[in-house]
Amino acid sequence: MFKGSKNTPALTAYSYPPSDRDFHNMPDFDHPYKRLFSHQKMMADFIRGFLNSELTEICDLNTLERCNGSYVTDDLREREDDLIWRLRWGDRTLVLYLLIEFQNQPDPTMPVRIMSYMALLWQDLIRTGVIVPTGPLPGIIPVVLYNGETPWTVPHDIRDTIMMPEPVIHFRPSVPYLLIDELRLSLHHLIEVRNLAACLFALEQSSGSKELNELGAKLNEWMETEPTLQSMRRDFSLFFESSLKRDEEILIPNPFRGGTMLAEKVNRWIAEYKAEGKAEGKAEGKAEGKAEGMAEGRFEERVTILRRMKQTGMSIADIAQVTGLSEDEIKHMI
Repeated sequence: MFKGSKNTPALTAYSYPPSDRDFHNMPDFDHPYKRLFSHQKMMADFIRGFLNSELTEICDLNTLERCNGSYVTDDLREREDDLIWRLRWGDRTLVLYLLIEFQNQPDPTMPVRIMSYMALLWQDLIRTGVIVPTGPLPGIIPVVLYNGETPWTVPHDIRDTIMMPEPVIHFRPSVPYLLIDELRLSLHHLIEVRNLAACLFALEQSSGSKELNELGAKLNEWMETEPTLQSMRRDFSLFFESSLKRDEEILIPNPFRGGTMLAEKVNRWIAEYKAEGKAEGKAEGKAEGKAEGMAEGRFEERVTILRRMKQTGMSIADIAQVTGLSEDEIKHMI
């Protein structure tokens, strides 16, 4: 708290009530969601699909670089800004910053927060020597990604929240932000061109488990063919498990685990090793007994399949889901 004079009211550092800040502290949603927007390809598709299309013509999306900063607010709380990306603007050295905020409910303080975050970002760039105080400030595009059920009614510009008399109205600042209301977007045209951000928002729009799984399976099948998207595919799986699969009593298979290509491999391995197992069983059956030999052959068959699956990078949990075995069984066998 800053003490004021007799004619100046004291300035009190504002703390968000828990209900207004809970989204920033939700470990089971916030982190997996941020992880998806930590991928350059996701951000590039977001810019292509949801910002002004002319921006992609003057900015080089290949220069997208994440550059989060750590700030100290006026009540001395450490705050990590959600996501900050920068990219080059044309052939000049100017840098355009994208400040991403995540919300799952309307926040009436958002205009003030956006203005504050932008100022903190500029201050941090000056403090760290990225820009010089005498030079021009880089542009910042503040974006709010909102996925709540309640319509967003908060003003999109701080100027609409400030009351000032007409003679001094020109002192009223204007700091607009871009709101992306995910559940109310039209996405079909972007999904057809495989825009990753649109596919993510469409998963959230899904009206039921069938639609969710069909879209997830379609997205997963496409991502399987792109080697550069495998880490993002894992983050989609994490997001599905922590956010989209909300009801543990309803079995909704994770479409981002296993996958069609892996399933085909597993089926092939099973066929191959069944044949080998039978051959080994017959051979050993001649010497030690047919039943014992075939049983041992089947066991070795399962062990070899499990080991191959592990060698492809699958986790024990993924293998358990594909095979139906318990994790303890798998660990014992491999």
